[in-house]
Amino acid sequence: MFCISGHAQQPLKPETPEQIGTWVVEDVWNKGDFRLASQLLKPTVVLHYRGQAFPLTPESATQTVQTWRNAFPDFHFTLEDRIVQGNKVVLRIPFTGTHMGKFWGLEPTGKKIDVTETPILRIEDGRIAEMWEDYDEYGMRIQQIG
Repeated sequence: MFCISGHAQQPLKPETPEQIGTWVVEDVWNKGDFRLASQLLKPTVVLHYRGQAFPLTPESATQTVQTWRNAFPDFHFTLEDRIVQGNKVVLRIPFTGTHMGKFWGLEPTGKKIDVTETPILRIEDGRIAEMWEDYDEYGMRIQQIG
């Protein structure tokens, strides 16, 4: 998924909702590659989580992913399902990891997590404009890492 531009390799920019959903999972979360974040996220994305709406910028999104990847160095999403309807993509993405770094004030426990997340992305003009996120935060925090 690379093209040659001069001598440097640049990743191809995903364009369809399906490609953008895959980019979020594989490039951003699994590889920690944020090079296209400013091109694929609107300047302020609206993130809906737990009945609230939060602004999400490319910088805050990068910080969020880095926080998770630092706390769970072996963090990995598995793209199980991808449903595209119009300008929205729904992903079922179980994730695993081992709690090896400080996370939300909790010192490392060495415990493994296994959680399923289901985000919905709304794409506007080839960029993520809005997201809805749902995962079992309680099960992960209380039952799995304590």
